[in-house]
Amino acid sequence: MNDKVEVLGISIDHMNVETAMQRIADFLRTDSLNTVGIITMNALLIAAEDPVHREYLEQLDLSVVGELEVLEAAGINSGQIYEETKENDFIARMFWKLISNRHTFFLLGESDEEVDALTTYVQETYPDIIIRGKASGIARDERSADWIVNEINGSGADVIISGLQGFSQSGFLLENKMKINGKIWICLGEHINIQNEAGIKNTWFSTLLKKSTFKRMAAKYRNEEID
Repeated sequence: MNDKVEVLGISIDHMNVETAMQRIADFLRTDSLNTVGIITMNALLIAAEDPVHREYLEQLDLSVVGELEVLEAAGINSGQIYEETKENDFIARMFWKLISNRHTFFLLGESDEEVDALTTYVQETYPDIIIRGKASGIARDERSADWIVNEINGSGADVIISGLQGFSQSGFLLENKMKINGKIWICLGEHINIQNEAGIKNTWFSTLLKKSTFKRMAAKYRNEEID
């Protein structure tokens, strides 16, 4: 199954895990960088306010819904894809496939703390992962875009895993995609379950506020479409 759904005016891939994994396999056979994004409520909320992040989401080669609230905003409340999203099946299958085929990884974040958390998460969850390099400071002036690109390319990694919290990588990727030698760029985004497992704390109030804001905006957008 491979369709599209629209949430907050942004078109998102709507496919089961098996189809998404076939897309990943196709990406690995190409010589250019392909982009994969886990679509969360916060990613869509940011895109509603930030045209750069909106463009980034719209240009993803593969977008995978990461939270049930995103599907529910599109009117999807049951079915295979709903259950697979609930269980985070795509993320687990993707890492298992890439690691079992000995593909190598580069970890990228916006701070040392974020990269350390991401490193701990992937090493504890996927002990066989091969990490060729990592870098932080993507949003800091002292770390130029060329420096980040050189670090990624110099590592020889096949897969770049980007971010747990911020979204500065969206502008970076739009500007530098053609310079990067890897095969797949995967943005985890602000996925609550992954953040929790990585030790990045979110208060119940901030999570509740995010859900409330997202649902209100989704309802407002649907009403405007009807009018």
